[in-house]
Amino acid sequence: MRREAGGGSGLFRFVAARGLWFPVPSLSPSSPRSTRHSTLGTPRPELVAKTRHSPRGIVYPLLLGSILVIGIATAGVAELWTTQVKREKEEELLFRLGEIRRAIVRYRADHNRLPKELKDLLEDKTQLQTRRYLRRIYADPMTGKADWDLKVVADRAGVISGIEDVHSKSAGRPLKSLPGKPTEGITYKDW
Repeated sequence: MRREAGGGSGLFRFVAARGLWFPVPSLSPSSPRSTRHSTLGTPRPELVAKTRHSPRGIVYPLLLGSILVIGIATAGVAELWTTQVKREKEEELLFRLGEIRRAIVRYRADHNRLPKELKDLLEDKTQLQTRRYLRRIYADPMTGKADWDLKVVADRAGVISGIEDVHSKSAGRPLKSLPGKPTEGITYKDW
């Protein structure tokens, strides 16, 4: 079903099956192409030239390129983020080790002996006033558990006299180097 639009001027033709308007040259009897069948559905050469150089085909490669750039940027940010998180965990490890070691030193100064367990540092009821050397037993930020490697002092008979030092059980390699410690082959256990 074909009909002319625009009052029969012949500038556009409507194809009902597809619901499209096609620009076609006028079909006057004086034109050399006066048959309706020869012009219907064949685009004009100037329209063909415009559609061949259309920028529509560039959208998909641009989209893929932008996704690639975003993916590379995200990977770089993720690496920086994990490095920053590791640095923060190292700082927290140094803080918690320092707190536990200061508590051991204060306990030893008050009692003239070392604590038998880390729980002894939480609440000391041996004196008139209850004394707290630690607020809580901190978890190791590298392992996420309160499973510290305790360096204990034992006498000649093998009886444990107390905890002398505390270390992390993590075997990871640190980013930070401590003063006075070698940088090669050091792990968090050596801190």
